[in-house]
Amino acid sequence: MEKSPKRLDRRTFWVWVVLLVLGHVLANVSIPAPGSAALLPMIGIDDVILILLSIALARRFRDIGWPVWIGPTILLVTIGLPFLGIGIAVMNHAGDQIMQWLPLYGLISGPLNLVLLIVAGFVPGKPARAQNIEVAHVFE
Repeated sequence: MEKSPKRLDRRTFWVWVVLLVLGHVLANVSIPAPGSAALLPMIGIDDVILILLSIALARRFRDIGWPVWIGPTILLVTIGLPFLGIGIAVMNHAGDQIMQWLPLYGLISGPLNLVLLIVAGFVPGKPARAQNIEVAHVFE
């Protein structure tokens, strides 16, 4: 017997989203100055929070009946692009140029991700398909 895919109903999704978004905000507010030894653990914690948020979004998309990969991909790409840009800029010694555009990018990607989470939280889910179908034995 095949195990049914993981799904999140609206109520459970909102609990996870509120906790994870608050954790993401707290992790970003408490990030120490660049060059500090405590910077790497905070970035790691924030990465784990974002991965858990994308998993919750994928499970919610599965419950809605939408393609599961769309939500997490949008979330991870819009959050991951600045980190890729910062890495490239640091390697090319152009960190100051990229850092001046980062707040503008945040003004676009932040609301986009919030709209994605809100839409996923308000769309009603589809009923689960019956996994255990009993066959009536008529000719026995």
